Amino acid sequence: MFLGVFVFLFMRNCSTRPPLEVTSEQADTSRTYNSMAIQYFMSGEDYAMQGNHARAVLEYQDALLYDSTSATIYGAMAKAYINLGKLERGISALKKALTIDPKEYELREILAQVYYLKGQNQKAEAEYIRLIKANPDDPELHYQLAAIYLKNKKLNEAINEYESIYKKDNSETKALEKAAEISLITQQLNRAASYYDTLRKIYPNNPDYYRYRAEIALANSDIPLATALYDSLLNLQPEDIEIRERYGDLLARGDSAGKAVDYLKTLIKEYPARQSAYISLVMLYSRNDQIDSLLILTDKAMQSFPDQAYFPIMRANIFSNHQKYAEAAENLIKALKIDPENNQARILLANAWEAQKKHTLSDSLYEAIIADNPDEAIALNNYAYSLALRGERLSEAMTMVDKALSIDPKNPSYIDTKGWILYLRGNYKNARKYIEQALDLNENNAEVLEHMGDVLQKLNKTKEAQKYYRQALEINPDNESLRQKISE
Repeated sequence: MFLGVFVFLFMRNCSTRPPLEVTSEQADTSRTYNSMAIQYFMSGEDYAMQGNHARAVLEYQDALLYDSTSATIYGAMAKAYINLGKLERGISALKKALTIDPKEYELREILAQVYYLKGQNQKAEAEYIRLIKANPDDPELHYQLAAIYLKNKKLNEAINEYESIYKKDNSETKALEKAAEISLITQQLNRAASYYDTLRKIYPNNPDYYRYRAEIALANSDIPLATALYDSLLNLQPEDIEIRERYGDLLARGDSAGKAVDYLKTLIKEYPARQSAYISLVMLYSRNDQIDSLLILTDKAMQSFPDQAYFPIMRANIFSNHQKYAEAAENLIKALKIDPENNQARILLANAWEAQKKHTLSDSLYEAIIADNPDEAIALNNYAYSLALRGERLSEAMTMVDKALSIDPKNPSYIDTKGWILYLRGNYKNARKYIEQALDLNENNAEVLEHMGDVLQKLNKTKEAQKYYRQALEINPDNESLRQKISE
């Protein structure tokens, strides 16, 4: 294994590297050499060429008896040790050679590579930095250092190194591509965007650069740019169905609803066996509250994809949002027949049963969900709030909401649930504190506003309570309970 690595490294050096600087030992023409040292050294070289590295080491050791100041002999012996897999002895010989002649850059690179093979990446990094100081225009050394930086988890340094390679030689676009890739991984989105923009200019027909740049645009919530980039991708690969579907999804997220509907309907017609366009169109209809279109589309999708739980779940959402809880439950039961472990469907079904006052069913389902997923914060909170609304098992409800808050401490719904349980326990001051926190995070929630009014009413702050009731009624004008509280 070591021989294979060693041979590869040195073949690479010979084929890609300009000649290394002449060492001081080679340049010193006035130096005299011991003939016996030369004889043993040449004998060692012969054995090394034959692959007999153990015998070569013996010859080099004899050569050093006659000349212990030769970096060349120590370097040759180091190579033999490395090929024998004796890396520590190889390192020791290399260090001796470099002590004699620090400008033996080939040997220093071997030392760096051996450190890398041994996983001593910090030492390898230090050696490559020395090499680059001596040979700053050698791109291969910069590539090696960048790879070491990655190993050492110095990602910014790696990006900078790849960028410097490209800046020195604009033909080294593979370095810019690596810089872009690492920037994307480390979520340095603006930096990655700049690199991919440059790469797109250099290689305008490379689809990958458009894809990556579009994903960055999406991460920055720039839907128009992402859509434009996929439009360019379509020109490059007009028959690629995945690009067409992604483009349709981006249209659905944008402001051109009519164009998106027409495009997605065309995709559905051309590819009736693919789900993506259905899903994008469902989301578009849902966002625009086009209920009739949603129901027609989800009905068709459920017939086309009877093994897909997504569509009955979306249909159930439509019914839940319009207080048609029996229809919602019916669709959620269908979804769970397809995917019995679907937690989203299970939680929504528990909510639908709870809304129908079927507490035996909803409680049983919440308990099953929590038993299967003890850290399911939504189920913990929803069950706690359900019990609180009924004024039942408040200690147990508090334990559940506290656990939900330990998982997601900034969730306004969970904070409000805790505040409401405190209210039911008569702890109005602490209840106010929690409900205020919930309003700070979500100031337009009618239910939380009403809770704040109720707490303030108990604290004999009637005028303040009325203000919160009115704010809640503006958001939810059909709430008769709020109208009654205001009239009182």
